[in-house]
Amino acid sequence: MHEDWVPVQIPENLDEMLMAWSDSPEESVGFCLLCGHSIRTESNLIAGTSTHNCEAGRALEAKINAQIQGRIETDDSATD
Repeated sequence: MHEDWVPVQIPENLDEMLMAWSDSPEESVGFCLLCGHSIRTESNLIAGTSTHNCEAGRALEAKINAQIQGRIETDDSATD
């Protein structure tokens, strides 16, 4: 993460990945750029987010939450 944004690294084979996803007969609600897999249903998202519940998605959410928590602690100490 860099300040308030998260850089997403686009895989070199993104075109192939998206073609495989769009050609798949299985239904899905999206495609995860973090792990490269389709997102089958909304239940495959981390609750309260739009992040895929995969290892990389959980790591991303942990980083985001740590940054938010750090910001909250900094704000609290500024008011003491």
